[in-house]
Amino acid sequence: MRNLILLITLSIITFSCDTPVKQDAEIERAPGFLRAGGEQINAYDANPENLDIWDKYIDAHNNRDLELIASMNIDSTELGNFRILSPNGQIIMGSDTQIEFLKGWFEAENPKWKTNFSFAMRLEGQKGEWVISGSEVKKTVDGEEVTTYDVADVYIEDGKIGAFWVYSRAAVPTE
Repeated sequence: MRNLILLITLSIITFSCDTPVKQDAEIERAPGFLRAGGEQINAYDANPENLDIWDKYIDAHNNRDLELIASMNIDSTELGNFRILSPNGQIIMGSDTQIEFLKGWFEAENPKWKTNFSFAMRLEGQKGEWVISGSEVKKTVDGEEVTTYDVADVYIEDGKIGAFWVYSRAAVPTE
């Protein structure tokens, strides 16, 4: 009887320590991805210091500090030359073009940004990293205050802004 109890106890200890092998569906996957060019690229958390870079860039816009904005841009990156793809389809190529555009826009609409969220990410196999950021933007259009909610996909390489894509929608009135 003693041997039987000992055998049962050893069996329980042995099998309770057994770690089951994960099935294909249970294998951990990347927390995000980008589908581009017919392939899926894994996305992971990135350096949170990139959030500070983007915050400083937005502050420079709110403070109309064109010199600081220009100094935070990088001329070219792994993805190509500095560029902005605006929500209306306009492509602004180069830092000098951006500064000229901003001079006119600041004068005409006086935009102000308030960041609501930001997340830093990196794509597998890419040198730079990304910040995905959402902001409330208030501007004056034809004498009326207009609010939009913008999301920017910002590419950062070597601590500088290399490109960004902006998606925008008008604020929906709440009743």
